[in-house]
Amino acid sequence: MTTMLRTGTTRTSATGELRHLLDDVLRSVGADDDTDRYSSRAPAGRTLLALATVARRAVAALGTDPGVALTGGPGIVVLRELASAARLLDDAAEAARQESWEIDDYLATAEQLRQTLRR
Repeated sequence: MTTMLRTGTTRTSATGELRHLLDDVLRSVGADDDTDRYSSRAPAGRTLLALATVARRAVAALGTDPGVALTGGPGIVVLRELASAARLLDDAAEAARQESWEIDDYLATAEQLRQTLRR
């Protein structure tokens, strides 16, 4: 019997995928000069706040204090909240010894929210 190792195939963790998704969203909204579009009163702003909340929940699932979430504000503040939550997730992921099963659910929610932004 011969055993072969599969080479060239790696699975990114759900936390890694969530981090990548948040970076992707931050790049796309950061390129937009119309920050008023991301006010918490606008649909896109509410979506970004929801993404920040998902990121903070993932931080908590990884065993790190998620801090206090922002619930509203002008567009630039909403963008900063998302960036802050993404940075917290980066730090929590680096410190975590293992990934929580909850992260898969958070990733699915974040993917749905990203689709909402693209409409």
